[in-house]
Amino acid sequence: MKKKDGKQRNHLALPPGGFEEATLTCRNKDRVYIKKRTGFVKLALQHGYNIVPVYTFGENQTYDNIQGMWNFRLWLNKLGIPAIVVFGSWFFPILPKRDNCGLRIVVGEPVVLPTISNPSREEVKHWHDKYITALTRIFEEHKEEYYGPEIAKTQKLEVW
Repeated sequence: MKKKDGKQRNHLALPPGGFEEATLTCRNKDRVYIKKRTGFVKLALQHGYNIVPVYTFGENQTYDNIQGMWNFRLWLNKLGIPAIVVFGSWFFPILPKRDNCGLRIVVGEPVVLPTISNPSREEVKHWHDKYITALTRIFEEHKEEYYGPEIAKTQKLEVW
């Protein structure tokens, strides 16, 4: 793939959720931890890269995670202490559940960013908001394929 300036470039994948997103994972909710994750947008702006939204349906079905005490658990994550307690298969909890839920990875259209060598906070926020909108759009466009029409009516993407 080529950059906008015509130079060759490699692809780079950055899953921005981290331990915080793993901490918030809930079997019945689709959640992403992205509101405070703006650094990848700033880097993309500085280096002239586009950002491609990707969402994995079913990822929250692979493990059960203890819920609650969010502020304390997210604080532990900031200290570098992963605050996730997950359970998978009953016979070997560190393996994923085998509920035959399957994973469906959806890749959206790239968010085309300009090259800005020193982007302001407002510029980063503007393009970060566009990324969140694109991520929400691919979730909304594909949730019925994964969940079916009845469940899809009430399923929303929670953006933390």
